[in-house]
Amino acid sequence: MARLRFLRSWLLVGLGFAVGSLYVTLWGHSSALAQGGGAAPPTTTDVQHLKDITPPMSHPMVDVGFNVTNLYFAGQKKNWPLANYYLGETRNRIRWETYLNPGPKGTDGNPVDMKSTFDGIDNGSLTQLKNAIAAKDSKQFNDSYKHLLEDCYSCHKAANRPYLRPQIPSEVAQTIINADPNASWPQ
Repeated sequence: MARLRFLRSWLLVGLGFAVGSLYVTLWGHSSALAQGGGAAPPTTTDVQHLKDITPPMSHPMVDVGFNVTNLYFAGQKKNWPLANYYLGETRNRIRWETYLNPGPKGTDGNPVDMKSTFDGIDNGSLTQLKNAIAAKDSKQFNDSYKHLLEDCYSCHKAANRPYLRPQIPSEVAQTIINADPNASWPQ
C-alpha cells in the first residue's frame, strides 16, 4: 500500500513537471512573438524597390527564344538528350510567362487566357516534339518544330503582338554548348 502511494506521488510530480514545462515553453514563445519575433511588414519603399528590380514580363519570352533556338540545333545534330533538355527549359519559361502575365489584352481589348493557350500548345506541338525526340525521328522533329513555331505565332497574334513572327533559326543562340552528340572534349 505504501508502495502504491509512493508511485502515485511520483506520477503526480512527473505530470506536474510536464504541465509546468509546457506552460513555460508556450508562455516564452508568445512573449517572443509579442516582442517582435516575427518579420516586419513590408514598407512602401520595400515594395517599390522590388518593383524596380523585377525584370519585365517579356523576360521569360527572351529565354523561350533562346531555348527554342538551341532546341532546334540540338535536334539538327541529333543530340536527343540535349534537345530534350532545351524542350523542358522552353516549357518551364513559357509556364513562367503565363504566371507573370496571365491575361494580356488581345486584339479585341479583352484579356487572353494565357494558361489555356499554353495548355493547348503544351498538349499539342510541344508533346509532338517530345515524342519526336523520344523516337529520335528527325523528320517528325522538323515537322513538329515548324508546328510549334506556327502555334507560337498564333499565340503572339492572340496576345496582340503579331509583329513577333518566329522563324526557323539560322544561328545557334548558345555557342558555348557543343550540340555534337559525339563531342569528346572537354573530358
